[in-house]
Amino acid sequence: MTASAVDTVDTRFAQLPFIDQLRSGEELSRQLGFAVRPLRIRVKPGRGAIVAWRREVAGHLGEFADWGFTAVLTSPDKLANARRRAARNKQELTIHEAAEPQSAGATGAVLVSGGVLADPRLGKPVARALDHLGGDLEIIGYNPARRLLLKHTPVGEAPEFVRISAESQTHLAEAAQRWQRAQLPSLPVEFVGRRRTATRSPWWGTGDLHGHPNPTVAEEVGVIVAELHRGGPAEEDGRATGNPIDQGEAVEQGETVCRSLVRLLPEREADVAGLLDGLRPRVGAEPDLREIHGDLSPDQVLIGHSECRIIDLDRAGSGPIGMDLGRWIAACRGNTELHELEQPFLDGYRAAGGEETDLGAWAAWAMLVSALEPWRSCSATWKAETMRIIDSAIGALASGTHSPCGGTCNPEGGTHNSAGGARSQADGTHSPEGRTHSAGDGPVSPSGGACREGATA
Repeated sequence: MTASAVDTVDTRFAQLPFIDQLRSGEELSRQLGFAVRPLRIRVKPGRGAIVAWRREVAGHLGEFADWGFTAVLTSPDKLANARRRAARNKQELTIHEAAEPQSAGATGAVLVSGGVLADPRLGKPVARALDHLGGDLEIIGYNPARRLLLKHTPVGEAPEFVRISAESQTHLAEAAQRWQRAQLPSLPVEFVGRRRTATRSPWWGTGDLHGHPNPTVAEEVGVIVAELHRGGPAEEDGRATGNPIDQGEAVEQGETVCRSLVRLLPEREADVAGLLDGLRPRVGAEPDLREIHGDLSPDQVLIGHSECRIIDLDRAGSGPIGMDLGRWIAACRGNTELHELEQPFLDGYRAAGGEETDLGAWAAWAMLVSALEPWRSCSATWKAETMRIIDSAIGALASGTHSPCGGTCNPEGGTHNSAGGARSQADGTHSPEGRTHSAGDGPVSPSGGACREGATA
């Protein structure tokens, strides 16, 4: 794909100027005056965009000087507000340039950059949390305007994982408490300070299942998830908790992604529309809602000491069980190194009495909702990766109704034994940390231990 073609695609998708510069390490480095790698971009078409970056070569001013953001702001009011918020944390914004009037989608937009503490939505929660953290701090993940992930090592104490978010993390703490009460293997979550936007958990294990694939552990995870699904809808003191996702909302997620895919890849419009049409009746057939993890993948399983812990409960709550199973399958098929984890997980789920669901449809759904990840993660090969994800989703949907209880059920009736589903040839999508993974976005720390966060950043 030529540079001019990429510019056209980016502009058409975002309906904003400068998007090609945000996604290009070379262009971004030119604007900043030092070499950086773009990590993750967030776009609200026609309204604004922001990308997280990290210096290619660490400087001498510490972790927080090596990470930052560059954003497209579309009005004088937004620029003034961003400057005011940055000033509260004694930070400054660098203004690079304004869009030319003739630029495609020009809206008086301006390109600005700043450090993590100048992040328009995240800077204040980060500054508050840092007041409660002493010792060494290492940034291990940054999703702009959403969350910052830290490895915190207090003086003379064991390290811990700290997650700082722009929004309240009460739902995360409640989910952790439910898992603890159910005696499901996870990690405790405590608040940092009183604002409930920052949490801490022990730094546990030697890595995650993505980095250290182990079929035996995958089977154990299947057993754990079956036990989780036996619980009813997530409740706290008789009230529904978290953000319940029903079948209709799952379809809506697919529809939203499809609209973006068509803007990025208009040549695949017919395939994307056909995929969505095939998903609607099958994903909508899930009988009821149960307690689910919500973002299950090998990234979210820490291993160590012959045990495992399932982490990243940010999306935990009530939902269709197929959402968990489909995400796991999509993750395993999206990376050749994880193929061996799919069947042991399903075997463990079946042996523990896991319920039946349409695995073909839910795997296709999970692939579909992850199809924008290569573009969002600023991958240079995003088009080829996204094409393969779409093809894999079509193959999964066509493979029939896969049941955890064994065999493959044909929607037209009858069953047969088959591994089913076309294996994806994709190498997976890229996390904010630059490594390859599936729809889950929990990065691995530079030291090899897994961080306790989802990506999705």
